[in-house]
Amino acid sequence: MTTAIILFAHGARDPQWANPLRRVQAAIRERAGDVTVELAFLELMAPTLPDCAAALAAGGASEIVVLPMRSEEHTSEL
Repeated sequence: MTTAIILFAHGARDPQWANPLRRVQAAIRERAGDVTVELAFLELMAPTLPDCAAALAAGGASEIVVLPMRSEEHTSEL
């Protein structure tokens, strides 16, 4: 079984809004070994959750864990 993790967040117009989430993604990747870790967004940013999950499944992931994330930075941009 190949496992993948999707860190799922709201999204924002400002691309830098996702930087804290990218740092979390990098930290998990360092510790997760062979587990793929990707970001996906509800709106305003790409990829969306369905697109990300489809790409992971097409790449061979047989189990996908979705972790809801919240970022407090730049909340006025939502």
